[in-house]
Amino acid sequence: MIGLIDQIQRMRLFIVLSLVGLTVWAVLGLGQIGVDNAVEVWFPEADTELQAYYSFLNTFGNDETLIIGISAQDGTSMLSKKGLERLADISSAVSNVSGIDHVIGLSTLDVLRSGQPIEAGLLWEGEVLESELPQIQSQIQADPMLRNFVSADLKMVVLLAQMSEMDNIDAARGQILSEVREATLNNDYPTVFGGIGVVYDALNQASTQGSVLFIALSYALIAILLWLLFRRLGAMLLTLGVVGLSATVLMGVFGHLGAQINMVNMILPTIVLVIGVSSCVHMLIHVMTATGETAAIRAQHGIAFVFWPCLINTLTTSMGFLALGMASMPVVQDLGYFGAMGLGIAFVFSVLLCAIGSAFPSCVPNPTDKGFIILMVSKLSNTAVRFPKEVLSLAGVVALLALLGITRLQVDTYSIDFLKESHPVRVESNLLEQNYGPYTPLEFVISPIDLEGDPQKLQESMTDISEWQDALNAHPNVGFTRSLVDLPRRMNAILDPSGTNVIPDSPDALAQLLFLLTINEETQETIDQLYDPESQSMRVTVGVPMLSAKGFEQTLSEFTALADLRHVDIRASGYIPLYVRMMDYIVRSQLQSFGFAFLIIFVAVGLLFRSLRMAILSIPANLLPVLMTLGLMGLTGIRLDVATVTIAAIVLGLVVDDTVQFLYRYQHERARCDSEATAVYNTVVRVGRPMTITTIVLGLGFSVLGFAIVKSVAYFGLLLAFALLSALFSDLLVVPALIVLLGGSLSKSA
Repeated sequence: MIGLIDQIQRMRLFIVLSLVGLTVWAVLGLGQIGVDNAVEVWFPEADTELQAYYSFLNTFGNDETLIIGISAQDGTSMLSKKGLERLADISSAVSNVSGIDHVIGLSTLDVLRSGQPIEAGLLWEGEVLESELPQIQSQIQADPMLRNFVSADLKMVVLLAQMSEMDNIDAARGQILSEVREATLNNDYPTVFGGIGVVYDALNQASTQGSVLFIALSYALIAILLWLLFRRLGAMLLTLGVVGLSATVLMGVFGHLGAQINMVNMILPTIVLVIGVSSCVHMLIHVMTATGETAAIRAQHGIAFVFWPCLINTLTTSMGFLALGMASMPVVQDLGYFGAMGLGIAFVFSVLLCAIGSAFPSCVPNPTDKGFIILMVSKLSNTAVRFPKEVLSLAGVVALLALLGITRLQVDTYSIDFLKESHPVRVESNLLEQNYGPYTPLEFVISPIDLEGDPQKLQESMTDISEWQDALNAHPNVGFTRSLVDLPRRMNAILDPSGTNVIPDSPDALAQLLFLLTINEETQETIDQLYDPESQSMRVTVGVPMLSAKGFEQTLSEFTALADLRHVDIRASGYIPLYVRMMDYIVRSQLQSFGFAFLIIFVAVGLLFRSLRMAILSIPANLLPVLMTLGLMGLTGIRLDVATVTIAAIVLGLVVDDTVQFLYRYQHERARCDSEATAVYNTVVRVGRPMTITTIVLGLGFSVLGFAIVKSVAYFGLLLAFALLSALFSDLLVVPALIVLLGGSLSKSA
């Protein structure tokens, strides 16, 4: 290995020029990176629910609905002359925004009016005449379908803006929403917005802003820490150069391959910046303590000694990421593949640039620490050596408490809760639900509904659907319902002297109403939105609160149970069932990735030491931080969701690094020492300092993610910092205690 380092030093000019060229190429790829939190990134293409969602889109068009709540600044009724005219203006302006297919609201819905024949038309067009205002207000109050668009106190009205069907909706959504907001801007009539698309646009923005912020904060924090630890500008700049170059090249590859940033992989640059520091710190610290006649020779000896444990550390951490490739969710797979790639790049650059840079004395650390770190870690390890049974008993108690916390761990995902409570999107969503009511569209598809088939069967089916809608409308968590059934009900209410808003008892009467509706041009457009004659499918939309995946799952089950439908089938459709499906993938991804990471990492440790017992020794010390992290999540109510699903595999890959460093040095010291205690002491003196330094750097580096706008990403960073700190204490307490108890059998296996 010394010969390799020597060769690198001899080829330093060629290597530096090659890295400059690689950097230029990478920078060109950065400009190709976009943001994509679209539904496709979360599911395998062959997923049955995803295919059902595509089928729904092909049948009924884009299901993404933007809910616009409009109220008067002075708090007056929106059913006033001025309020209705402003509503019509906003409806028209939003309809003209490119990317909006159509707008549904009081000013756009066709109203059935009694007469011979029954007429259909808008409530009003253009200016609202004072003479017509009472009649308009009366019609809105009397018609359940129209009443769905007005809050109970009449102070807020809503518009449903349906997005156009397009392949690049996730990329175009931000511009569409921006234009809609601009079109609705009016100080006298402020607007609030809600909908799944609004949430995902906010997450897209957070992904973009967050990535840049985290890179800047991580870089600044790492620079400060390195200066405090190294006390030499050259060593600090060398390390910053390695991790900065590594992150740039990774993201350049990311861009050239056409990958896109999302709320899961947005942490990639930060991961490379933070974890990449580890190898540099270990190499430079060992160069500092190496012996040799010249700086170049000391660099060769220092880096050569630590090369293999650093390589194994990189491999084990990379395997933690590669294990994510076994996950069921494509977005998690991408994080795993690119994370492993980034760590590999960082290791290669660390070897190359540390070999070149540490040959210059100005790039070798010159710490001023008088032994505080060594004193601290020595006391911990000495405690483990003196009281091994007590230490392991305490570790067992901690593990049991962690397991108790794990039993309380919630598997769920809640998109809007990724945003902090003060985020404008959450504030506006709360205003909509408080003033108007549940607004999130939950879609159901009912089929077969043959409008020209058996009249008796059709009448029975539509009556069942009508009664189901009545039951839903009476539910406290339902804001509105909308379906094709509303049209014949409204027409029947006009024709029936009693004004009953139900489906006619007579199949022939229903057939006549449907015929009148289909030949009317004004109502045909509404029918086309709610019914597909080719598949004989009817769309039923129900307004529900913004819920988590588990909440939607319970709602779907409850609403489906309310439906007593003859002759037809009902199934939940649209985006929400996909959202619910995420919980299955979260659990599956966690188990698959952690199981694979556990197997491959400890096999690698066994191969490094060529000892099964040494591999087994490393298991308790590294499982404990994983258990503690998951237990902390359960005890504090942090959900296992799409952002934290990777936590177990990544934590395992990270925490094993210090164990490898410790055991590798212990194996070397045990061959030279007479007792386990002496070998442990010498090991702590040699590697305790770089282990602690890397833990501090990595822990504080990941804690930067705590500033994330997306809460789950913030939790992810803080949990990683907690795991690393837990791992350090585990390596300094649990590992020495196990070594002492295993005694001679361990040294023989080594």
